Amino acid sequence: MPSVLLDRFSGSRWALRFGAGRFRRQVPVPGTAPATSARPTFRDAQLQAAFDRQGFVVVDLLTSDEVRSLQERYASLDHVPQAVSPWVDGFETSLYDERPEYRAQILEDVEAALSAPLDRLLVDHRIMFANYVVKRPHADQVPPHADWTFLDEDRYRSATVWCPLVDTSVELRNGALGVFVGSQDRIDFLRVANVASYDRCVAAVEGLPTQVPSLRSGQAIVMDNRVVHFSPPNETADERVAVGCVVGPVEADLHHYWLAEDQQLLRFTLDRSFYLSYRIGEPAGTEGVLAVDQVPTGPVPRP
Repeated sequence: MPSVLLDRFSGSRWALRFGAGRFRRQVPVPGTAPATSARPTFRDAQLQAAFDRQGFVVVDLLTSDEVRSLQERYASLDHVPQAVSPWVDGFETSLYDERPEYRAQILEDVEAALSAPLDRLLVDHRIMFANYVVKRPHADQVPPHADWTFLDEDRYRSATVWCPLVDTSVELRNGALGVFVGSQDRIDFLRVANVASYDRCVAAVEGLPTQVPSLRSGQAIVMDNRVVHFSPPNETADERVAVGCVVGPVEADLHHYWLAEDQQLLRFTLDRSFYLSYRIGEPAGTEGVLAVDQVPTGPVPRP
């Protein structure tokens, strides 16, 4: 991504949206050591080597029949009411929908479709949560960012599996997924749910190359959750639907981080039911929360 485009994101309206109100901006959070000693993610040694080196790989995940089945399941769901993304026009994920039964159905459908293919690829991983990632016709670009921290990254790696149900590419102009190659080695801080980190991510990837892989429907990008990624606009009149899920080692606890009003950084240990009711941008409730503890941060100035 050219530096001039990065300049558009730094301090941009996306950062302002995400940092406003309920989100806190530029709050120091503790770092994490790169999980270089983490156990393998992939069964295949060559895929693992590429994943370690560049932070992502492209894999053949679903057959055409499996894609068609998921397309039909997506079309059968009641997507109304649809919550509007607070930070990118025309971008939606299932986590914006406040209906637990809707999210539960998506988790069931995605798990039924992806569990067996992922078991063939990954070493003892589980799906932590799943959603549909949708770009409406003429949806805006998604700026460079890294996803939340989902587990103890001193010990483990989590990954996002992004599998479009239509072909995606730069040439098709329909909102493909792009990555900063090798950025997982530069993102050494916790990504807290209510602490905006756009500027920090943009600064971290300065000078790194980008790739926007061309994918056939059913292919997937599997990327380390520390990888900084983005998505160009969907310039077409068609909806772009992808299946997304976060996977992690079966033995790793699922975590969620939140900066409280008193500036204490909280770590919630979860089961998967948390993501069936959690409302983005709000403190965690009790559903799916197994334990809460404080993460030492030292003095943290109020933003």
